[in-house]
Amino acid sequence: MKINIGENLKRLRLKKELTQEQLAEVLGVSPQAVSRWENNTAYPDITLLPSIAIFYNTSIDELIGMEEICSAENLGRIHSEVHKLVGNNQINDAVSLLKEGLKLQPNNSGLLLALASTLTRKSNSCNDTVLIEEAISLLERALQGNLIMKSRSTATINLAFLNLKLGKVNKANDLIKSLPHIWESREILIPEVYDDEYVDELRSSIIKTLILLCEKVKSLPSRQYAEIPSCIQLGIDFEATENIDEMLDLLRVFLT
Repeated sequence: MKINIGENLKRLRLKKELTQEQLAEVLGVSPQAVSRWENNTAYPDITLLPSIAIFYNTSIDELIGMEEICSAENLGRIHSEVHKLVGNNQINDAVSLLKEGLKLQPNNSGLLLALASTLTRKSNSCNDTVLIEEAISLLERALQGNLIMKSRSTATINLAFLNLKLGKVNKANDLIKSLPHIWESREILIPEVYDDEYVDELRSSIIKTLILLCEKVKSLPSRQYAEIPSCIQLGIDFEATENIDEMLDLLRVFLT
């Protein structure tokens, strides 16, 4: 995410057919200063940026290359690198990279969610309250933006569990109650759009629900309060890992 102000200043100067000395005279600085700017060894004083932008009839964002910095390609690179770092357990490096990205795009929902998730992972190993509160703040900021429904639900669930970690049960309860009912979920509704495969899709949805319920029941003896269940963190595959009769027996025992 290099700031390209030097390259941009040089391009704009040459477009106007000016020498470094001529531009320096216009801006009231030394030719050496202009040279350092264009070589990216120094940046113009921030108070000079409006004058430079006006002189070149452009915007400050274009001068410093914000369009390139904020491009989807750069965001993709950040997320890809963070994924690798987290996979190698380089959590601190991942946090630093995401924070650098947020300096340039402070309201980017994807970066906010990724940083909250990474801080949550870090807090799990040390139970650091400060990290949990920072993750909560990031999730609350993300929820103020235009998140797609799936991301909004995921952020709300994570926020609920983080509040539980801090003992804020009422807050967690309110967040959980804001989520859709089970009969509004995609597993319940997806069969409706498959006219010729309704039965297959309904069977698949029921199996997925069975797996989820069985995982929750099996986790009860070892359940740690406020820990996000793995079945919610990782998601549930449609393929059953156990015999359906065994899953039904487990639920029957639990319900009686």
